[in-house]
Amino acid sequence: MVQLVVLQHKELIGPGSLADVAARLGLPLSICRLDQGEPLPGVDQPGQILVILGGCMGVGDRNSACYGWMPAEIELIRQRLSLNLPMLGLCLGAQLLAHAAGGTVEQLKYPSADSPGMELGCGSILWHHTIDREPELMRGLQRSEPVFLWHGDRVRLPLDATLLASNLVCREQAFRIGSGWGLQFHAEFTRAMAASWIEAYPELVTGAHGHDGVQQLHNDLKLWGEEIEQRNQQLLENLFGLMIRQLRPGG
Repeated sequence: MVQLVVLQHKELIGPGSLADVAARLGLPLSICRLDQGEPLPGVDQPGQILVILGGCMGVGDRNSACYGWMPAEIELIRQRLSLNLPMLGLCLGAQLLAHAAGGTVEQLKYPSADSPGMELGCGSILWHHTIDREPELMRGLQRSEPVFLWHGDRVRLPLDATLLASNLVCREQAFRIGSGWGLQFHAEFTRAMAASWIEAYPELVTGAHGHDGVQQLHNDLKLWGEEIEQRNQQLLENLFGLMIRQLRPGG
């Protein structure tokens, strides 16, 4: 049986809409809390789709004693890539995937000012024509899609990666590396989850958007949140459908 195994790095940054998507697809879902010392899943367990969530830490913290699980997590990602086993990385998870495959992670900078930047809040991405090689991924989607972003790092992809989507601030919004898919945005987004992040980190929001940034982001959630949830859940269903067929005999 195919199942989703979710690697969680922080209490506040949980699976979001993944449980609903898994239920609609008939997939059992289990959560591995690395931040609570739970062991990583074995690479040799059949039928697993690995989902790697975000976190407030970064790839640059991989040797910190605070995140002692990270080197083993990166090695698990490498092993799954070598065995062609499906994975989805979300935000930090996408950065871990790129790093494990030989890419790099660096601070995001605003293109116009060459200064440190962050993407926080509702935005959009544009799918490249490379996505035409993956027509099933785009079922029910448009070339431009609304998303929710929360990151201050970006990746530099390895040569064997395929860039799938970008926006004006960060080029590497979606990509594929072998059996691994990386999304820099939070496709597991829910309005409640996003609101909890805004309330927990108001200093980040005001730093990125000014003194009225918190209210601005809450207003954006009211305007765009429902559509982002619906569209991103369609994307997740499409992605997991591709991975399920990969795992099934003859897929």
